[in-house]
Amino acid sequence: MKRIVVTFLVFIMIGTIMIGTSFPAEKNVRIYEKIEKEGEFTFKGSFEIQWEKSYGKLWWWSARYEGPQPIGDADNDEKNELLIGGRDPFLRVMKWDESKKIYYEQARIVDPVFGIGYGIWIKIGKEWHRISQPFGSATGFGIADIDNDGKNEIGVAWGRHFSAFKWDGSKYKLFERYILLDKKRWGTTLDCIIGDADNDGENEVIITGGYENEASLICLKWNGKEFVREAEWGEYSIYFPWIADVDNDGENEVIVGHGREVIVLKWNGNEFNSYKIDEFPYQVFGCVAKDSNNDGINEIHVTFGYPRLCIYEWNGNDYEKIFDKKWEGEEDTIEAIDVGDVDNDGMAEVAVG
Repeated sequence: MKRIVVTFLVFIMIGTIMIGTSFPAEKNVRIYEKIEKEGEFTFKGSFEIQWEKSYGKLWWWSARYEGPQPIGDADNDEKNELLIGGRDPFLRVMKWDESKKIYYEQARIVDPVFGIGYGIWIKIGKEWHRISQPFGSATGFGIADIDNDGKNEIGVAWGRHFSAFKWDGSKYKLFERYILLDKKRWGTTLDCIIGDADNDGENEVIITGGYENEASLICLKWNGKEFVREAEWGEYSIYFPWIADVDNDGENEVIVGHGREVIVLKWNGNEFNSYKIDEFPYQVFGCVAKDSNNDGINEIHVTFGYPRLCIYEWNGNDYEKIFDKKWEGEEDTIEAIDVGDVDNDGMAEVAVG
């Protein structure tokens, strides 16, 4: 196993602020402070906050959700935009102003659907009553080619429905929505991701959540006119899904935390076959599959409703746990997980919050 460098991140607007930390790891696993002490590696430079935004003191009206695909070219101008979700009814699309060195709000997307939004509880006398309203929250979102026309769109899971938006030159215009739950059933979306889940060369939308009498993973496909349900799977809450080739066979799998289980879903031509990798005493949240040890194979990075990170790798026969770390006394890692070269040294780091 090659060296894996782990960096601690705490997300500020979508989550996060970057900080370094250290822990005893397996023989070939290193983190900056440990490596510096051993004299094997010198970490030069430091992380600084590029930009931040305050949403005020009301926690129920704040930035909250980051989504698996928050960065991409949403308006197809060959420059990336940044998506910010929250507990309020809006999805914010942010663009970078190079001259001012700030992000500004290009658009604020909202998609109310009367009768299926989150309810508002009001106390009348001694009893609480649920008042229906049309708004949800942007619990999951991504930038990708949703309708396979060669251009990117924005997809948003709003709580009870999913909708997709196209840039028309002046604004993001709704081009289709898919209703997941009616007002009579309990539940909410928790996330979504866009990618080729069935290996047909076209993108699908994977929507995850926790629902009453509904599968916790729903796979939607654009048929040229509307979204159709291609597949469904699961009964326990699923938060942060991922789509990638994790068994090195040249085909994608879907990786999810299904309740307390880490699951790999493989498309068999008609439906998903499930393979349980591991099980825990707490909810599995984030699942990110990228190559973090530079061996050419995507590892599965898992975070929890607990201060823990686990990393798994396909060994040719099975998924093997190659790294496991708990930060006792810290907050849950939940969905604050990603992999990338954050210090521009040509090697990937694992970022955990």
